[in-house]
Amino acid sequence: MSADAPRAPAPPADGELPLEARAFRRTMGLFATGVTVVAVEAGGQPLAMTANSVTAVSLEPLLVLVCVDHRARLHPHLAEGRPLVISILRDDQEVLSRYFAGGWRDHPAPEYRFEAWGGAPRLVGALAAIRGEVARLYDGGDHTIVLCRVTGLYEGRDPTRPLIFFAGRYRRLAPLVAPAEPPERWGPDGVSIYYEEWGAPPPGSPPDPERGP
Repeated sequence: MSADAPRAPAPPADGELPLEARAFRRTMGLFATGVTVVAVEAGGQPLAMTANSVTAVSLEPLLVLVCVDHRARLHPHLAEGRPLVISILRDDQEVLSRYFAGGWRDHPAPEYRFEAWGGAPRLVGALAAIRGEVARLYDGGDHTIVLCRVTGLYEGRDPTRPLIFFAGRYRRLAPLVAPAEPPERWGPDGVSIYYEEWGAPPPGSPPDPERGP
């Protein structure tokens, strides 16, 4: 073969997928995430959407980001300085995730309630919540990357039951089981304790000049 002849492309490795949107979505779906409802106040009313593209960015300063689709009704209300709340859903709030994702059109709206929290709506009953103030908006293809300064943190009563999204389905964690007590490391004869060092001298012993009578 001539040195100038084009080389045949290497065969794809086992498990390699085509580089296209559907395969990308399938691959990223294998990264298990929590599920949140992001809300702002618009016209005196809460405006909310479901999001799982939420990431902690920095501890100093406290920063978090969320990615918002350009088609979302919430998108036009994003601006620097705007407060918003990211409410993390519990495993019994799947219906709210579906509703705020726009997948509940043929059913009556489920029961839910927001309450004002520092200028933005927090979903009542959520596992936890993060209040932020929009610091920067960045182009992210068909989404906008919203970087927020964290201005408040909230933890619900039982923060051990998150709603999980994995491989295109909602999931739940198995119940947490308290770890068993560790086995006793030392047997009854494994440690000698010198009580007399700190206790009273035995009867009839001479006084210790360091301790007194």
